[in-house]
Amino acid sequence: MSIKTLRKQPQQKKEMQIIIIVLLVLAVLLVIFTLQNSTEITVHLLLWEIGGVPLALVILCCVILGYLLAFAYFYPSLWKTRKENKRLVKTNEELKAKQLKLTVVDENHPEGIELDDDDDRNAFFTD
Repeated sequence: MSIKTLRKQPQQKKEMQIIIIVLLVLAVLLVIFTLQNSTEITVHLLLWEIGGVPLALVILCCVILGYLLAFAYFYPSLWKTRKENKRLVKTNEELKAKQLKLTVVDENHPEGIELDDDDDRNAFFTD
């Protein structure tokens, strides 16, 4: 295990604990909401009439329906964004590989060029 992995584990546990606490608080609030709004009402929807429905149930159904409608509306753009992100990550990796190939320098020549000093026949300065 690397040091980064060991550092991430306590952070992930802490995040998970926070999420569990938030969900428990929301569950308690949902129970309180349901108990306070247990009044039965009659729901009129177009030609139908549904009587004796708890107010909390109607409100929760409306919230869930709104969530589903919003999800259905935004999912195509989310899917398109994820697909574009995957494409860009792949392109980025390809460009990094190309850049690495272009910037590889010969280890014997730190500047990437070889100067041939061994050939004295064509030397400019001769004795």
